[in-house]
Amino acid sequence: KRGGRYLRKPKAKAPLPPAETRCLDASPVDDTVESSACIMEQKENTIDKDIELSVVLPGDIIKSTTVHGSKPMMDLLIFLCAQYHLNPSSYTIDLQSAENNPIKFKPNTPIGMLEVEKVILKPKILDKKKPTPIIPEKTVRVVINFKKTQKTIVRVSPHAPLQELVPIICSKCEFDPLHTLLLKDYQSQEPLDLTQSLNDLGLRELYAMDVSR
Repeated sequence: KRGGRYLRKPKAKAPLPPAETRCLDASPVDDTVESSACIMEQKENTIDKDIELSVVLPGDIIKSTTVHGSKPMMDLLIFLCAQYHLNPSSYTIDLQSAENNPIKFKPNTPIGMLEVEKVILKPKILDKKKPTPIIPEKTVRVVINFKKTQKTIVRVSPHAPLQELVPIICSKCEFDPLHTLLLKDYQSQEPLDLTQSLNDLGLRELYAMDVSR
């Protein structure tokens, strides 16, 4: 009490608004952090549940399958190949979103972390730069056409000259080797060079013509 007056106590400061309201005044950086945290939480929820996927197999055959969100991408490839009887070492996976945009991923990324709508199984393209080991062929299967509409199969060496194959071919077609010409096909007018092999000519199908008549 001073001079007959009561001194007023200073007003208590208003309490700070709750955290939710405070976020409204937060800087854009805080918003980004919060929204990122929210997205991460949603993705973690997706990892804990099954996901329905469209699977596009070679030949544009579309199937649907269900996988758990925690499955890593490298396991997904093995899982899908086993399900559709494919060899995992011969295929790769492409992912697409609901908007048909490609999705990048790492082998250990859980499928639930990616917003995947469609999984495409693609045959691997062999690297042409790498020389493929040449395995020597013993014999190859050759289709022999004769008498315009008839066919037979012989197994012969692809490295032997055609003149060595004539007796084998003629015995199959019941032709006389002395009166038989080998052509590329029925329309061909020019006999094949009998000193050349099947590999030299790049052929696995021939036409045998009986010229005795």
